[in-house]
Amino acid sequence: MKVSMPDGTDRVETAHFVAGFVGENGKVAACAPILRRDFQPRNTLSRRSPIRPQMNHSPLAERSRLHPRALALVFLLLGAPLLTKAAELVSLVRGKISAGDVQTGLAATEDYRHEKGVDAEYLNAIGWLARGAEMLRQPELAAQLVAELRREIPEEKKESLTPYGAAIEVEGRLRAAREGSAAAHKYWETELAKAKDAGLRGRIRKNLNLLTLVGQPAPSLAVDDLSGPPAKALAEYRGRPVLLFLWAHWCGDCRAQGASLTRIWEKYASQGLVLLAPTRYFGTAAEGKEANPADEKAHLAKVWQEKYPGLRDVPVVIDNPGAERYGAAAYPTFVLIDRAGRVRSYAPTRLSEAELSRRLDEVLREKP
Repeated sequence: MKVSMPDGTDRVETAHFVAGFVGENGKVAACAPILRRDFQPRNTLSRRSPIRPQMNHSPLAERSRLHPRALALVFLLLGAPLLTKAAELVSLVRGKISAGDVQTGLAATEDYRHEKGVDAEYLNAIGWLARGAEMLRQPELAAQLVAELRREIPEEKKESLTPYGAAIEVEGRLRAAREGSAAAHKYWETELAKAKDAGLRGRIRKNLNLLTLVGQPAPSLAVDDLSGPPAKALAEYRGRPVLLFLWAHWCGDCRAQGASLTRIWEKYASQGLVLLAPTRYFGTAAEGKEANPADEKAHLAKVWQEKYPGLRDVPVVIDNPGAERYGAAAYPTFVLIDRAGRVRSYAPTRLSEAELSRRLDEVLREKP
């Protein structure tokens, strides 16, 4: 390629090869042509004119005819995947799954096990791979990964709750595909009865809710522990649609949803919509530090006021059992309740403003 320089010369740069690596999202995160540099006076460049290599390179660069900075970049780029594999295996695996590339994630996890052994990072990666294989319709691989998780984590342990929960989640989905939703429901009910951790119970309940909650009467919420304006029991809102925004004070996706949710609230509040923001105590406050309920409540109130400024008049309902009943393990979770008090929509994920509007319009069109 030809590049014009400030000193009046034209630079001819020939890429001998390209170094790069792929980021978490499966796209190229960095890419660098490794260049051979030659110079000629401007306006005299032609294919026939001789090319004189620049001679002020280091000995290594001169022998390889690579620019020193390019060499440094090569070493950095070649080293980056190793650092990612050692320190951020789960991030790498999640990126590969999002690109539909389970096999590369498996290869990286296999290499990690040979180097580091079976640890929390490895087990979390296997959990993500099991979920990815099931979502990408590779049931045999998903079953193998679940079996490995069950061997490594035979019972609930505090330090392995995430991969343990992934095994339960994927096993239920595999049973639903093989035997039907009733088999999955029975399996998850059995696991729920054994689970002790609130987060794990919420995760299992989320999967049960995805099977059966829509069309059922909305589970109750206790409204005696609040932050912000007062709220009524759900039964007292009969005749009005209710949107539940289940959130967590540490949740980045919840904060990212705040702006569109504010626009939804401004649009539909005058049409009778009730908006509540249920949450629960996690035992932490700022920067994930341990906190008692009083300190955590003060922290979540501060987060709500600062990060959701357009929703300050929305009641924040703090109810741990209620959050579990709604399967609040993935944040945010949206629950839409119709005028009759039935659950019409259950979405344990972020939703676009357009999708929220579509669901609300459908319920609001119905006569009281």
